[in-house]
Amino acid sequence: MSPVGNQTRILLVDDHRLFNDGLKSLLNEQADLTVCGQVYQASDVIPTIHSIRPQLLLLDLNLQGINGIDLGKTVISTFPDIKILLLTMYNQPKLLEETQRAGLHGYLLKDSSTNDLLRGIRSVLAGYNHFDPLIAQPTAPPTDPFGDDFARRLTLTFREVEIIGLIREGFSNEQIADRIHLSIETVKTHRKNIHFKLGISKATDLVRFAVQNGL
Repeated sequence: MSPVGNQTRILLVDDHRLFNDGLKSLLNEQADLTVCGQVYQASDVIPTIHSIRPQLLLLDLNLQGINGIDLGKTVISTFPDIKILLLTMYNQPKLLEETQRAGLHGYLLKDSSTNDLLRGIRSVLAGYNHFDPLIAQPTAPPTDPFGDDFARRLTLTFREVEIIGLIREGFSNEQIADRIHLSIETVKTHRKNIHFKLGISKATDLVRFAVQNGL
């Protein structure tokens, strides 16, 4: 994966086209960076990497059908030399922990300043991990659904917490499957896992749990 001149080749993966295009314009103004491709859905990521061989992947956390952490793990297993920096609106220590465990190289908030974004990109390209300092310290209160103690005790994943929140809002399995782009059987499996982890058997108990814990 040799760069073009002194420029690092970057692939943008974000299904919000305005954000994707804005990020492209910003990065292409940098003498040492160039956006070699833009992807708007998860299914196009692996083929595009095969085709254009980027050195850095800027990856959104929320993509249709899969979250960025899981996709990042798949990319790293296939392309171990690529660097992956996750971009998200979620200021959550639990998600940062999952990103680290997955072996991704960085985690930055989408509302970071341009200087912070560029600093994070260049840090990752220099061989360092870069995790947003605003969320690197576990300062979340115990009742925060993504707080470290809470998450470790219940071993809930990001997807499971997301589904609990939708159940609280009254969504059916079919509606949840449509909203987060999973099969109904996958949603049912997640619900079984949630009930097992929480030691409950009724949907009403799950809703009560969600309300008590602010999910």
